[in-house]
Amino acid sequence: QVGVDPKFNYQDKNEVIAFHPWPGISRASYVNVDTSSKPGLNRARKMGLVPSGLVDLIITSEVSHAVENLFDESHKGHILALFRHPVDRLVSKFFYLREATWEPQYRPQWKNINILEFAKNKNRENNYVVKKLTGLRVNDMATEEDLRIAMRTIKMRFVVGLLDEMEESVRRFNVVMGIDETDKENRECINHLVHDSIGAKNYNSDARLHKVEPGSTVWNAFARRNELDIKLYLFIVDVFGQQKEIIDSYESSIH
Repeated sequence: QVGVDPKFNYQDKNEVIAFHPWPGISRASYVNVDTSSKPGLNRARKMGLVPSGLVDLIITSEVSHAVENLFDESHKGHILALFRHPVDRLVSKFFYLREATWEPQYRPQWKNINILEFAKNKNRENNYVVKKLTGLRVNDMATEEDLRIAMRTIKMRFVVGLLDEMEESVRRFNVVMGIDETDKENRECINHLVHDSIGAKNYNSDARLHKVEPGSTVWNAFARRNELDIKLYLFIVDVFGQQKEIIDSYESSIH
């Protein structure tokens, strides 16, 4: 979303433009598209985002739409994704969105309920990740067949990371993207992301303060609505273990 922030004045340009939002602070460059939504991805396609060669990394939660609309036989890529246990993610969502005044999804009314009531009566998410990976809509019903499709997609197309294994996950992503971890600025950036960023601090705080034990009433309430996502997550954990040898071998071959 940085690329179309009006304060940088690139949001209405019809060609893909790379720019440095924070010169002197960060070497990171962005382009003037918003890949966080389907309309933004459609605009990026029309502008020729991938063929432009100006981007190394595209961040989106609309993975299926991005794959279908931005890439083709002449322009391929790797999918890197960081996953969290579905119950842990929903617990974090509940405590985060009732405080996060800066978020469009801010839910101050959640301060008036406890997490069990949220899990039983207010949470509308069910099998969110399986639906995202198979192109289903939020209100569609996901099936075991959809789960098998999601598993196959993960196995064939994804380099997976786990939020519970953040440092190792970032290391693997860096290997795949060719990022030199011996570079001083890169090391500082990685250390900040893994240990000192707002996301890392929020994750560590969530883990300590809002732990929901497996088998508890709250856990089971979330789990009943997300059975397929939990099965998918356990499959992803297995894939994470299997990919270590492959990525380590690749790393050795390029050094």
